[in-house]
Amino acid sequence: MPTPILAFTLKAGVSYSVNTARIESFTNIKYKIDMSLYKEFLRDNDFLENKKLLLKNKLKNKYKKLVKFSDGSYSVTYKDNKNVSFFYNAKGCLICIQFNIYTINCKKRYSYDSKGNFDGVILCTKNNEQFIFDKNKKLVAHWIGKNCYNEQGELIMTRE
Repeated sequence: MPTPILAFTLKAGVSYSVNTARIESFTNIKYKIDMSLYKEFLRDNDFLENKKLLLKNKLKNKYKKLVKFSDGSYSVTYKDNKNVSFFYNAKGCLICIQFNIYTINCKKRYSYDSKGNFDGVILCTKNNEQFIFDKNKKLVAHWIGKNCYNEQGELIMTRE
């Protein structure tokens, strides 16, 4: 008599400790980018328009997505290249550029200052977790869902 065999497909994600997240975050990193490729973004060419949109809370249109921050700074992500975001201060001067890199298990967000120097990385996992490291590989914050923890594992803030 044949023996029935049952097979199940296991769906599992990769989980990271702080150390494995640090290793993943800093693998194949560029510590300097050529800012001559981004010279047109050193000042927000649409500064007045973007400020009006931000004041009206119109954060999306067919060309771009805006994000405003409580200190008056903001970011612009153009829909023709969603993997690059430009962060500006309240006067429209470039603070940093952020690049999104997608891998099988996670998304990495690399930030570079206005001179092209590496500034930090955020590793976003598929488990609704984010590890934020500064340029010196120090853990700045670890988000798990709506809770944010410091390097000692202490709750430091929440989000809605």
